[in-house]
Amino acid sequence: MNLPRIVVAETPDRGRMWYLVDANLDFVSEVKLFLDWKAATKHAPATIKAYCARLLWFYRFLAQQQLRVEEVTATHLTEFVIWLQHPGRTYPQKDSLTVIQPLSASSINLIVQEIADLYRFLVRRGLIAQSPVVYVAAFSRGKWAIERDLLAHTQRRFQAQRLEIRVKEPTRRPPTISEQEFQIFVNTISDARSPQADPGGFRDRLICLMLKEGGFRLGELLGMRLEDLDFGKRGVHVRFRADNENAARAKAGYGRDRLVHLPPSLLGLLDLYLTEVWIDAPLRTNHLWVVLNKHARNREGQNTCGTALNAAAVESMFQHYTKRSGIRVHPHQLRHSHATDLVRSYLREDQSVDWKFIQERLGHASVVTTMETYVHLESESRGRGALSRNGRSYNASCWSCWSSRNIERLAPELYVSWLAMVTGPGTGPPKIRVLSHA
Repeated sequence: MNLPRIVVAETPDRGRMWYLVDANLDFVSEVKLFLDWKAATKHAPATIKAYCARLLWFYRFLAQQQLRVEEVTATHLTEFVIWLQHPGRTYPQKDSLTVIQPLSASSINLIVQEIADLYRFLVRRGLIAQSPVVYVAAFSRGKWAIERDLLAHTQRRFQAQRLEIRVKEPTRRPPTISEQEFQIFVNTISDARSPQADPGGFRDRLICLMLKEGGFRLGELLGMRLEDLDFGKRGVHVRFRADNENAARAKAGYGRDRLVHLPPSLLGLLDLYLTEVWIDAPLRTNHLWVVLNKHARNREGQNTCGTALNAAAVESMFQHYTKRSGIRVHPHQLRHSHATDLVRSYLREDQSVDWKFIQERLGHASVVTTMETYVHLESESRGRGALSRNGRSYNASCWSCWSSRNIERLAPELYVSWLAMVTGPGTGPPKIRVLSHA
Protein backbone atom coordinates (compact mmCIF):
# COMPACT_ATOMS: atom_id res chain seq x y z
CA MET A 1 0.00 0.00 0.00
CA ASN A 2 1.43 3.36 -1.11
CA LEU A 3 0.78 5.37 2.06
CA PRO A 4 1.73 9.06 1.93
CA ARG A 5 3.65 10.79 4.67
CA ILE A 6 4.66 14.29 5.71
CA VAL A 7 8.05 15.81 4.91
CA VAL A 8 9.53 19.12 6.01
CA ALA A 9 11.23 21.24 3.37
CA GLU A 10 13.28 24.43 3.67
CA THR A 11 12.26 26.64 0.74
CA PRO A 12 14.12 29.81 -0.31
CA ASP A 13 11.02 31.97 -0.69
CA ARG A 14 8.59 30.58 1.93
CA GLY A 15 10.88 29.26 4.64
CA ARG A 16 9.96 25.99 6.30
CA MET A 17 7.08 24.16 4.60
CA TRP A 18 5.24 20.89 5.14
CA TYR A 19 4.20 18.68 2.23
CA LEU A 20 2.79 15.23 1.50
CA VAL A 21 4.90 12.73 -0.46
CA ASP A 22 4.18 9.23 -1.69
CA ALA A 23 6.28 6.09 -1.24
CA ASN A 24 8.60 7.26 -4.05
CA LEU A 25 9.13 10.59 -2.26
CA ASP A 26 7.28 12.43 -5.02
CA PHE A 27 5.14 15.36 -3.93
CA VAL A 28 1.37 14.92 -3.92
CA SER A 29 1.00 17.62 -6.55
CA GLU A 30 -2.44 19.02 -5.73
CA VAL A 31 -1.65 19.22 -2.02
CA LYS A 32 1.63 21.00 -2.76
CA LEU A 33 -0.20 23.57 -4.88
CA PHE A 34 -2.78 24.02 -2.15
CA LEU A 35 -0.25 24.49 0.66
CA ASP A 36 1.91 26.81 -1.46
CA TRP A 37 -1.19 28.93 -2.04
CA LYS A 38 -1.85 29.00 1.70
CA ALA A 39 1.72 30.16 2.31
CA ALA A 40 1.42 32.80 -0.43
CA THR A 41 -1.71 34.16 1.27
CA LYS A 42 0.26 34.71 4.51
CA HIS A 43 -0.98 31.78 6.55
CA ALA A 44 1.25 31.02 9.54
CA PRO A 45 3.69 28.10 9.33
CA ALA A 46 1.96 26.36 12.23
CA THR A 47 -1.36 26.65 10.38
CA ILE A 48 0.11 25.13 7.22
CA LYS A 49 1.57 22.31 9.27
CA ALA A 50 -1.88 21.61 10.74
CA TYR A 51 -3.47 21.66 7.26
CA CYS A 52 -0.92 19.14 6.04
CA ALA A 53 -1.50 16.82 9.01
CA ARG A 54 -5.28 16.88 8.43
CA LEU A 55 -4.97 16.16 4.74
CA LEU A 56 -2.68 13.23 5.54
CA TRP A 57 -5.67 11.38 7.03
CA PHE A 58 -7.63 11.86 3.82
CA TYR A 59 -4.84 10.70 1.53
CA ARG A 60 -4.19 7.62 3.66
CA PHE A 61 -7.86 6.77 3.28
CA LEU A 62 -7.58 7.27 -0.49
CA ALA A 63 -4.55 4.98 -0.58
CA GLN A 64 -6.43 2.33 1.36
CA GLN A 65 -9.45 2.60 -0.94
CA GLN A 66 -7.25 2.85 -4.06
CA LEU A 67 -8.87 6.12 -5.10
CA ARG A 68 -7.57 9.26 -6.72
CA VAL A 69 -8.63 12.66 -5.48
CA GLU A 70 -10.71 13.38 -8.60
CA GLU A 71 -12.60 10.07 -8.23
CA VAL A 72 -13.97 10.83 -4.77
CA THR A 73 -17.75 11.10 -4.41
CA ALA A 74 -20.03 12.21 -1.60
CA THR A 75 -20.47 8.56 -0.67
CA HIS A 76 -16.72 8.16 -0.26
CA LEU A 77 -16.63 11.19 2.03
CA THR A 78 -19.33 9.62 4.18
CA GLU A 79 -17.28 6.44 4.43
CA PHE A 80 -14.23 8.53 5.25
CA VAL A 81 -15.95 10.16 8.23
CA ILE A 82 -17.02 6.73 9.48
CA TRP A 83 -13.45 5.52 9.00
CA LEU A 84 -12.12 8.42 11.05
CA GLN A 85 -14.44 7.51 13.91
CA HIS A 86 -13.40 3.85 13.68
CA PRO A 87 -10.00 3.71 11.94
CA GLY A 88 -9.76 -0.03 12.57
CA ARG A 89 -13.05 -0.73 10.82
CA THR A 90 -12.81 -3.36 8.04
CA TYR A 91 -14.53 -2.37 4.82
CA PRO A 92 -15.72 -5.01 2.33
CA GLN A 93 -12.73 -6.32 0.39
CA LYS A 94 -10.52 -3.58 1.80
CA ASP A 95 -7.56 -3.67 4.14
CA SER A 96 -7.98 -1.90 7.45
CA LEU A 97 -5.60 0.73 8.74
CA THR A 98 -5.46 0.75 12.51
CA VAL A 99 -4.45 3.51 14.88
CA ILE A 100 -4.28 3.67 18.64
CA GLN A 101 -7.60 5.43 19.16
CA PRO A 102 -10.32 7.16 17.12
CA LEU A 103 -10.26 10.90 16.59
CA SER A 104 -12.44 13.33 18.50
CA ALA A 105 -15.49 14.93 16.89
CA SER A 106 -13.83 18.34 16.70
CA SER A 107 -10.76 16.85 15.00
CA ILE A 108 -12.93 15.06 12.44
CA ASN A 109 -14.83 18.24 11.63
CA LEU A 110 -11.58 20.14 11.15
CA ILE A 111 -10.33 17.45 8.76
CA VAL A 112 -13.55 17.52 6.74
CA GLN A 113 -13.44 21.30 6.65
CA GLU A 114 -9.90 21.17 5.28
CA ILE A 115 -10.92 18.67 2.61
CA ALA A 116 -13.72 21.01 1.56
CA ASP A 117 -11.21 23.86 1.33
CA LEU A 118 -8.90 21.71 -0.79
CA TYR A 119 -11.67 20.85 -3.25
CA ARG A 120 -12.77 24.48 -3.53
CA PHE A 121 -9.18 25.33 -4.42
CA LEU A 122 -8.98 22.55 -7.02
CA VAL A 123 -12.24 23.71 -8.64
CA ARG A 124 -10.99 27.33 -8.78
CA ARG A 125 -7.76 26.17 -10.41
CA GLY A 126 -9.68 24.11 -12.96
CA LEU A 127 -8.04 20.86 -11.84
CA ILE A 128 -11.40 19.17 -11.24
CA ALA A 129 -14.84 19.97 -12.58
CA GLN A 130 -16.90 19.60 -9.41
CA SER A 131 -16.37 19.17 -5.70
CA PRO A 132 -17.78 16.05 -4.00
CA VAL A 133 -18.38 18.04 -0.81
CA VAL A 134 -22.10 18.65 -0.30
CA TYR A 135 -23.45 21.78 1.36
CA VAL A 136 -26.93 22.34 2.72
CA ALA A 137 -28.83 25.57 3.22
CA ALA A 138 -28.96 26.82 6.78
CA PHE A 139 -31.36 29.64 7.65
CA SER A 140 -29.83 30.88 10.82
CA ARG A 141 -28.54 33.82 12.77
CA GLY A 142 -25.99 31.48 14.32
CA LYS A 143 -22.36 31.77 15.26
CA TRP A 144 -21.25 33.17 11.88
CA ALA A 145 -23.46 36.19 12.39
CA ILE A 146 -22.95 36.86 16.07
CA GLU A 147 -19.16 36.66 15.68
CA ARG A 148 -19.46 39.90 13.71
CA ASP A 149 -22.61 41.47 15.03
CA LEU A 150 -23.95 41.19 18.58
CA LEU A 151 -27.29 42.60 17.37
CA ALA A 152 -27.74 39.88 14.76
CA HIS A 153 -30.79 38.60 16.63
CA THR A 154 -32.64 41.80 15.67
CA GLN A 155 -32.03 41.30 11.96
CA ARG A 156 -33.77 39.18 9.37
CA ARG A 157 -32.68 35.60 8.96
CA PHE A 158 -30.27 34.98 6.12
CA GLN A 159 -29.43 31.92 4.10
CA ALA A 160 -26.00 30.42 4.67
CA GLN A 161 -24.41 27.12 3.78
CA ARG A 162 -22.84 24.50 5.98
CA LEU A 163 -21.20 21.15 5.37
CA GLU A 164 -23.67 18.31 5.17
CA ILE A 165 -21.19 15.86 6.70
CA ARG A 166 -20.48 17.00 10.21
CA VAL A 167 -20.07 15.12 13.47
CA LYS A 168 -21.88 16.49 16.50
CA GLU A 169 -19.37 17.85 18.97
CA PRO A 170 -19.91 17.46 22.73
CA THR A 171 -19.71 20.56 24.87
CA ARG A 172 -16.18 20.88 26.20
CA ARG A 173 -14.77 23.23 28.76
CA PRO A 174 -11.29 24.65 28.26
CA PRO A 175 -8.68 22.72 30.27
CA THR A 176 -7.22 24.57 33.23
CA ILE A 177 -4.81 23.89 36.07
CA SER A 178 -5.32 24.67 39.74
CA GLU A 179 -2.96 26.94 41.66
CA GLN A 180 -1.80 23.99 43.77
CA GLU A 181 -0.99 21.84 40.73
CA PHE A 182 0.74 24.72 39.00
CA GLN A 183 2.86 25.37 42.08
CA ILE A 184 3.93 21.73 42.19
CA PHE A 185 4.72 21.77 38.47
CA VAL A 186 6.80 24.97 38.65
CA ASN A 187 8.66 23.88 41.76
CA THR A 188 9.91 20.75 39.99
CA ILE A 189 11.64 22.80 37.31
CA SER A 190 14.57 24.06 39.35
CA ASP A 191 15.62 24.43 42.98
CA ALA A 192 18.50 26.81 42.27
CA ARG A 193 18.87 29.73 44.67
CA SER A 194 19.97 32.18 41.96
CA PRO A 195 19.60 32.61 38.18
CA GLN A 196 23.32 32.03 37.60
CA ALA A 197 23.20 28.62 39.32
CA ASP A 198 20.71 27.25 36.77
CA PRO A 199 20.06 29.69 33.89
CA GLY A 200 18.02 27.17 31.92
CA GLY A 201 15.82 26.32 34.87
CA PHE A 202 15.29 30.02 35.62
CA ARG A 203 14.27 30.63 32.01
CA ASP A 204 11.89 27.63 31.98
CA ARG A 205 10.22 28.69 35.20
CA LEU A 206 9.84 32.24 33.95
CA ILE A 207 8.27 31.01 30.70
CA CYS A 208 5.65 29.11 32.72
CA LEU A 209 4.94 32.19 34.83
CA MET A 210 4.63 34.39 31.74
CA LEU A 211 2.12 32.03 30.13
CA LYS A 212 0.10 31.73 33.34
CA GLU A 213 0.18 35.37 34.43
CA GLY A 214 0.00 37.00 30.99
CA GLY A 215 -2.34 34.64 29.14
CA PHE A 216 -0.14 34.60 26.06
CA ARG A 217 -0.32 32.16 23.20
CA LEU A 218 2.92 30.23 22.79
CA GLY A 219 3.61 31.85 19.42
CA GLU A 220 3.14 35.30 20.97
CA LEU A 221 5.57 34.52 23.76
CA LEU A 222 8.29 33.09 21.52
CA GLY A 223 7.95 35.99 19.09
CA MET A 224 8.81 38.58 21.76
CA ARG A 225 11.96 40.60 21.27
CA LEU A 226 13.92 42.81 23.62
CA GLU A 227 12.28 45.99 22.29
CA ASP A 228 8.83 44.59 23.10
CA LEU A 229 9.43 44.93 26.85
CA ASP A 230 8.08 48.20 28.19
CA PHE A 231 8.97 48.63 31.85
CA GLY A 232 7.71 52.20 31.76
CA LYS A 233 4.19 51.05 30.92
CA ARG A 234 4.71 47.94 33.07
CA GLY A 235 3.93 45.40 30.42
CA VAL A 236 5.00 43.77 27.19
CA HIS A 237 3.91 44.45 23.62
CA VAL A 238 2.57 41.57 21.54
CA ARG A 239 3.48 42.34 17.94
CA PHE A 240 2.86 40.41 14.75
CA ARG A 241 6.00 39.66 12.76
CA ALA A 242 6.12 37.36 9.75
CA ASP A 243 9.93 37.08 9.70
CA ASN A 244 10.76 35.59 13.10
CA GLU A 245 13.66 33.18 12.78
CA ASN A 246 11.87 30.61 14.97
CA ALA A 247 8.67 30.84 12.86
CA ALA A 248 6.72 32.10 15.90
CA ARG A 249 3.83 34.42 15.13
CA ALA A 250 1.21 36.38 16.99
CA LYS A 251 -2.12 35.04 15.78
CA ALA A 252 -3.83 38.42 15.50
CA GLY A 253 -1.96 39.62 12.40
CA TYR A 254 -0.97 43.07 11.25
CA GLY A 255 -2.64 46.05 12.89
CA ARG A 256 -3.80 44.19 15.99
CA ASP A 257 -0.80 44.52 18.28
CA ARG A 258 -1.56 44.94 21.98
CA LEU A 259 0.08 45.79 25.29
CA VAL A 260 -0.35 43.22 28.07
CA HIS A 261 0.24 44.55 31.58
CA LEU A 262 2.11 42.29 33.99
CA PRO A 263 2.32 42.21 37.81
CA PRO A 264 5.27 44.10 39.31
CA SER A 265 6.96 40.97 40.66
CA LEU A 266 6.89 39.29 37.24
CA LEU A 267 8.46 42.37 35.70
CA GLY A 268 11.14 42.10 38.40
CA LEU A 269 11.86 38.49 37.41
CA LEU A 270 12.06 39.56 33.76
CA ASP A 271 14.60 42.18 34.79
CA LEU A 272 16.64 39.50 36.58
CA TYR A 273 16.46 37.28 33.50
CA LEU A 274 17.74 40.05 31.24
CA THR A 275 20.59 41.19 33.50
CA GLU A 276 21.77 37.83 34.82
CA VAL A 277 20.88 35.26 32.17
CA TRP A 278 20.04 36.74 28.78
CA ILE A 279 22.90 39.22 28.61
CA ASP A 280 25.49 36.54 29.49
CA ALA A 281 24.35 34.15 26.74
CA PRO A 282 26.27 34.01 23.43
CA LEU A 283 23.44 35.87 21.72
CA ARG A 284 22.80 35.58 18.02
CA THR A 285 19.38 37.19 18.11
CA ASN A 286 17.38 39.90 19.88
CA HIS A 287 14.58 37.46 20.71
CA LEU A 288 13.74 37.43 24.41
CA TRP A 289 13.72 33.65 24.82
CA VAL A 290 16.92 31.96 23.64
CA VAL A 291 18.60 28.57 23.73
CA LEU A 292 20.97 28.39 26.71
CA ASN A 293 22.33 24.86 26.32
CA LYS A 294 25.89 25.22 25.00
CA HIS A 295 25.71 21.78 23.40
CA ALA A 296 22.33 22.20 21.65
CA ARG A 297 22.34 21.41 17.95
CA ASN A 298 19.80 21.41 15.13
CA ARG A 299 19.12 18.70 12.56
CA GLU A 300 22.08 19.84 10.48
CA GLY A 301 24.41 19.48 13.46
CA GLN A 302 24.90 23.23 13.86
CA ASN A 303 25.21 24.68 17.34
CA THR A 304 22.07 26.63 18.29
CA CYS A 305 23.13 28.15 21.61
CA GLY A 306 22.08 31.79 21.67
CA THR A 307 19.46 31.45 18.94
CA ALA A 308 15.73 31.99 19.38
CA LEU A 309 13.85 29.26 21.23
CA ASN A 310 11.23 27.52 19.07
CA ALA A 311 7.87 25.93 19.81
CA ALA A 312 9.16 22.36 19.54
CA ALA A 313 11.74 23.02 22.25
CA VAL A 314 9.16 24.52 24.61
CA GLU A 315 6.69 21.69 24.04
CA SER A 316 9.49 19.20 24.72
CA MET A 317 10.31 21.14 27.87
CA PHE A 318 6.70 20.85 29.08
CA GLN A 319 6.70 17.13 28.37
CA HIS A 320 9.89 16.73 30.39
CA TYR A 321 8.53 18.56 33.42
CA THR A 322 5.20 16.79 33.09
CA LYS A 323 6.97 13.46 33.56
CA ARG A 324 9.03 14.83 36.42
CA SER A 325 6.10 16.35 38.32
CA GLY A 326 3.40 13.84 37.39
CA ILE A 327 1.11 16.75 36.43
CA ARG A 328 0.14 17.08 32.78
CA VAL A 329 0.52 20.70 31.64
CA HIS A 330 0.39 22.20 28.15
CA PRO A 331 1.32 25.81 27.26
CA HIS A 332 -2.18 26.69 26.01
CA GLN A 333 -3.66 25.24 29.19
CA LEU A 334 -1.97 28.04 31.12
CA ARG A 335 -3.62 30.61 28.86
CA HIS A 336 -7.04 29.11 29.63
CA SER A 337 -6.17 29.13 33.33
CA HIS A 338 -5.27 32.81 33.15
CA ALA A 339 -8.57 33.71 31.50
CA THR A 340 -10.51 31.54 33.96
CA ASP A 341 -8.89 33.26 36.93
CA LEU A 342 -9.69 36.61 35.37
CA VAL A 343 -13.40 35.80 34.89
CA ARG A 344 -13.69 34.36 38.39
CA SER A 345 -12.31 37.56 39.91
CA TYR A 346 -15.45 39.35 38.69
CA LEU A 347 -17.87 36.60 39.66
CA ARG A 348 -16.60 36.23 43.20
CA GLU A 349 -17.56 39.83 43.85
CA ASP A 350 -21.00 39.45 42.23
CA GLN A 351 -20.11 41.81 39.40
CA SER A 352 -20.81 41.68 35.71
CA VAL A 353 -17.86 40.36 33.72
CA ASP A 354 -16.03 42.90 31.56
CA TRP A 355 -15.86 40.60 28.53
CA LYS A 356 -14.48 43.34 26.29
CA PHE A 357 -11.46 43.85 28.56
CA ILE A 358 -10.80 40.10 28.70
CA GLN A 359 -11.13 39.83 24.90
CA GLU A 360 -8.59 42.61 24.37
CA ARG A 361 -6.20 41.16 26.93
CA LEU A 362 -6.32 37.69 25.33
CA GLY A 363 -6.19 39.04 21.78
CA HIS A 364 -9.40 37.40 20.58
CA ALA A 365 -10.75 38.68 17.27
CA SER A 366 -14.29 38.82 18.65
CA VAL A 367 -15.73 39.30 22.11
CA VAL A 368 -18.22 36.54 21.30
CA THR A 369 -15.36 34.03 21.10
CA THR A 370 -14.33 35.03 24.62
CA MET A 371 -17.88 34.79 25.94
CA GLU A 372 -18.59 31.41 24.36
CA THR A 373 -15.36 29.95 25.73
CA TYR A 374 -15.68 31.09 29.34
CA VAL A 375 -19.36 31.89 29.91
CA HIS A 376 -19.85 28.60 31.81
CA LEU A 377 -17.93 30.16 34.70
CA GLU A 378 -20.83 32.48 35.46
CA SER A 379 -22.59 29.67 37.29
CA GLU A 380 -19.76 29.17 39.78
CA SER A 381 -19.83 30.25 43.39
CA ARG A 382 -18.58 33.67 44.38
CA GLY A 383 -16.23 34.41 47.21
CA ARG A 384 -14.88 37.35 49.10
CA GLY A 385 -11.85 39.56 48.97
CA ALA A 386 -11.27 42.23 46.39
CA LEU A 387 -8.72 44.37 44.69
CA SER A 388 -9.88 47.74 43.42
CA ARG A 389 -9.40 48.69 39.78
CA ASN A 390 -11.00 51.81 38.34
CA GLY A 391 -13.89 51.70 40.79
CA ARG A 392 -14.40 47.95 40.39
CA SER A 393 -13.42 45.10 42.68
CA TYR A 394 -11.38 42.07 41.80
CA ASN A 395 -10.43 39.10 43.91
CA ALA A 396 -6.76 39.39 44.85
CA SER A 397 -6.13 35.67 45.25
CA CYS A 398 -7.88 34.59 42.04
CA TRP A 399 -6.91 37.35 39.64
CA SER A 400 -3.31 36.20 39.64
CA CYS A 401 -2.26 38.33 36.70
CA TRP A 402 -2.34 41.43 38.87
CA SER A 403 -1.10 39.98 42.14
CA SER A 404 2.49 39.49 43.23
CA ARG A 405 1.34 37.03 45.87
CA ASN A 406 1.36 34.08 43.47
CA ILE A 407 4.79 34.93 42.11
CA GLU A 408 6.16 35.18 45.65
CA ARG A 409 4.78 31.72 46.43
CA LEU A 410 5.78 30.06 43.16
CA ALA A 411 9.31 31.49 42.99
CA PRO A 412 10.19 32.48 46.55
CA GLU A 413 13.98 32.59 46.20
CA LEU A 414 13.82 34.57 42.98
CA TYR A 415 11.19 36.89 44.40
CA VAL A 416 13.34 37.65 47.44
CA SER A 417 16.37 38.32 45.22
CA TRP A 418 14.42 40.79 43.13
CA LEU A 419 12.81 42.38 46.19
CA ALA A 420 16.16 42.96 47.85
CA MET A 421 17.47 44.49 44.67
CA VAL A 422 14.69 47.06 44.21
CA THR A 423 13.65 47.85 47.80
CA GLY A 424 16.53 46.84 50.04
CA PRO A 425 16.36 44.23 52.81
CA GLY A 426 13.67 44.35 55.45
CA THR A 427 11.29 46.73 53.70
CA GLY A 428 8.59 44.15 53.03
CA PRO A 429 6.76 43.39 49.80
CA PRO A 430 5.79 46.25 47.50
CA LYS A 431 2.22 47.44 47.53
CA ILE A 432 0.11 45.81 44.86
CA ARG A 433 -0.96 48.41 42.36
CA VAL A 434 -3.33 47.46 39.57
CA LEU A 435 -2.68 48.99 36.19
CA SER A 436 -5.34 50.55 34.04
CA HIS A 437 -6.21 48.74 30.86
CA ALA A 438 -7.32 51.89 29.10
